[in-house]
This record gives sequence, structure tokens and C-alpha cells, in this order.
Amino acid sequence: MTDERDYEVELRLALDLLAEASRTALARSRSVTPVEKANKSYVTDLDRDLERLIRGRLAAAFPDDRITGEEYAPEGGDGPRRWSIDPIDGTGNLVHGLPLWAVSVGLIVAGAPTLGAIAVPPLGETYWAVKGKGAWLDGRRLEVEDADGFHAQDNVCLGTNAMRAIDPRSVTGRLRDLGSACCEQVFVAAGRLRACVFLGEQTHDVAAGAVIASEAGCAFGTLREGRIDPAEFLARTPVAVPTFVASPRRLDALLKQARTYPAPRLS
Repeated sequence: MTDERDYEVELRLALDLLAEASRTALARSRSVTPVEKANKSYVTDLDRDLERLIRGRLAAAFPDDRITGEEYAPEGGDGPRRWSIDPIDGTGNLVHGLPLWAVSVGLIVAGAPTLGAIAVPPLGETYWAVKGKGAWLDGRRLEVEDADGFHAQDNVCLGTNAMRAIDPRSVTGRLRDLGSACCEQVFVAAGRLRACVFLGEQTHDVAAGAVIASEAGCAFGTLREGRIDPAEFLARTPVAVPTFVASPRRLDALLKQARTYPAPRLS
């Protein structure tokens, strides 16, 4: 069945929430209290407060929807609609004063990433997309440029986990790791990065960005399977094998040239 909703109400609420969350985050970003989680990543009082704020507003507006996020257990209904929240994506950057972190709200409908909104408060930027309606940065439509390969000066982002699996010598370009999956996806959509590669990311890390990147014209793929669609990308979170995001022809080139490290020889 085709979903013909325009999601105007959902988008407006998501953008309003991001605006409020961004103001709060900027005001408190220099005085957060980090705590180390079991997986050795950081969580702060700001992460938790923002997620509670966003959850509460979404639950009040859409009481039948499932609501999930990074810091708290799932709640709400068990229907086909699921909100996925990352209150601060790039908490490590925030804790260390690196001004590259984001607030993310995504809506998944029947398994398909359908609406995504991401704010990057230190840059004063907000990205959003609704499936079938294009991707936008502060009112400017985003459409990725494509090419058959990569220039030596193109920015290509290998996340920390991906860099431990993909041999960086097999990837053309200037390699980066931004420390924020949300920033990486929207920066590919905006042309600041030519590609990004994920491994280990959870649904809340990529749900909103997957809509924005795909609506900007990006494709997704793995070395073994080639291209996969955005719903498959989300269904496989946490991302179990290196998964690439780029414009279609660049993705094809990257999948041909990238190589994983060889398996260690057994003695």
C-alpha cells in the first residue's frame, strides 16, 4: 500500500523540537557532565534531558506511535510508525569541545525511513527530508553531484569502526572521521563529503540521515551485495558490515575499489 500522507504536521513538530533542543543544547554545551556508559561511550545530562523533551512532545502529539531513542527504553504504541531519536549525536565531540554534533529525529513507517530532521547547532544548520519530497538545508534543496570516481582531494569519511575494517589505502580521497553519523550523512547530501562509510551504528544514529541522504540522491551499498535500499540499511542496524553512502556512480566506483583487510593467517 502506498502511503500518500504529506507528513506536514510531523515535519513541523520535528523542526520545532529541533529548534528548541538546539537553543537548549547551545546554552548548556560548555557545562555538560559526562558519564561513561557500559560500551565506553559518553552520555551527558544534556543527552538525557533533550531525549525526554523530544519523547514527551512526540508522545503527546502521536500517542499511538512507537518512540525509541538512544538513552531510554522503547515506549508508546506498536503500530507501523516508529520515531527514532538521537538527542546528541557526537557526544564525544561535545564533551571535548569539538563543535560538530547534532540532534536527530527520524520517523520510520512500516520499516521504511520516511521523515528525517537533523540540526547541527554549532553550525546553525537544520536539514530535513520527507520521502518523495526532496532534501533541504534551511530551505535550500539538496541534490548531490555525481561522477564516475573520486578526486584525490575529495573528502571521504570512514568512521572509526569502518576504518578498522576497510583498508584506507584502497579508498581514493582525503579520509576523515567526523565522530557524528548524522553530520556525516547530511554532509554527503550537501556535497561537503563525497561519501561516508558506517560500521556498528544503531538505528538512532542513521534513521533521519538515511531519509535526507536518499532524498538528496544518495545510494547505499555493501561490498558483498552491491546496492541496498534505505529500508534494508535500517533493518540491518546495528550496521554489521561496512556500508557505504554516496551518489550512485561514486558508490559504484567505491564498491569496486574498496577492500577489507585480509583475514589473519592461522599459524
